[in-house]
Amino acid sequence: GKSSLLDAITWCLFGEARGKSGEVIHLHPDVKAAEVTLTFRHEDNTYRVQRTLPRNKSTILEFQVRNEDGWRPLTEKTSRETQARIEQTLRLDYETFVNASFFLQGKADQFTQQNAGRRKEVLSNILGLEMWEEFKNRTAEKRKALEREVDEIEGRVREIDAELAEEDLRKAR
Repeated sequence: GKSSLLDAITWCLFGEARGKSGEVIHLHPDVKAAEVTLTFRHEDNTYRVQRTLPRNKSTILEFQVRNEDGWRPLTEKTSRETQARIEQTLRLDYETFVNASFFLQGKADQFTQQNAGRRKEVLSNILGLEMWEEFKNRTAEKRKALEREVDEIEGRVREIDAELAEEDLRKAR
């Protein structure tokens, strides 16, 4: 029921479900592959993720965004790179999604049992605090650039002051 639907979503987006990835293929011999396609809206864009796991083969992962001409691929060269792009787009990994969206059956205390550092990381991801870290880093870089520019200007002013100090001596010569 509902848990299977949530497993399908997490498996499609993150390649993880409550069981092992290979267990998503039904045990019936006629079933050739597990496949989930998820279409969703995120930050004014419509995305589609399709994850396919053929029996005894590697996972196939596709990532697309809808534009006015249809679906534009965002799939990278490898599944690992595509997975990273999905997580970067969502600014979310499996652990954060699970802790933020729902508690897996029998694991309701999973978040509370994690160490303080991991809980802080999960909450930071949920609240989007990483953008503030990015702002801090960009501001620090800009400050350093401005400090270098000020140093250069102050050096030039010292040169000009030194030349002006020699003005009377030059006039006398």
